[in-house]
Amino acid sequence: MSMRESIRKIGLVNGAVVMIGAFTAANLVLPATANAAPAAGCSAFMNSAVSGGYQATLSCKGIGLSFVNGLGTTLTDASTEARALAQIALGGGDTCSAFVHDTAPGGYKVTLTCVDTGLVSGVGTTLTDASRAARASI
Repeated sequence: MSMRESIRKIGLVNGAVVMIGAFTAANLVLPATANAAPAAGCSAFMNSAVSGGYQATLSCKGIGLSFVNGLGTTLTDASTEARALAQIALGGGDTCSAFVHDTAPGGYKVTLTCVDTGLVSGVGTTLTDASRAARASI
C-alpha cells in the first residue's frame, strides 16, 4: 500500500482519527482524544461550576475578546458552547461571550455580551438549551 493510499484511508470523525482498511506500522497516526481540540486561536483556560451546570472559559487571541465563556448543563456542553462562540468570531462573525445566566420560569435564561450586537439572550429548559438559544440569536 502506498503512502497516498494510506492517507486516503485515514479520516477525521468528531475530532478522532479513524482508519478504514488495513494499516501498517510505517504509517503515523495521532491518538484519538475524548474531546475535539478548541477552536484555532483559542485554548482552554478555566472551568467552573455554576448554578445549573458549568462554565468553560477559553483564552483567545485575535477575535476582539481575550476570553470566551460558554455555559452548559455538563462541562462538555459548556466547552462546546465556548468553542462554538469562538468559531463564530474566528469565522468573521460577531464576537460574543456568556455574560450572565439566571433561572427563569421552567428553566434558565442566558445572556451573551457581543462586540457588535450588544446583549443577546436565550431561554431553555436546561442551561445548555438556553445557551444554544442565545447563540442562535447572534
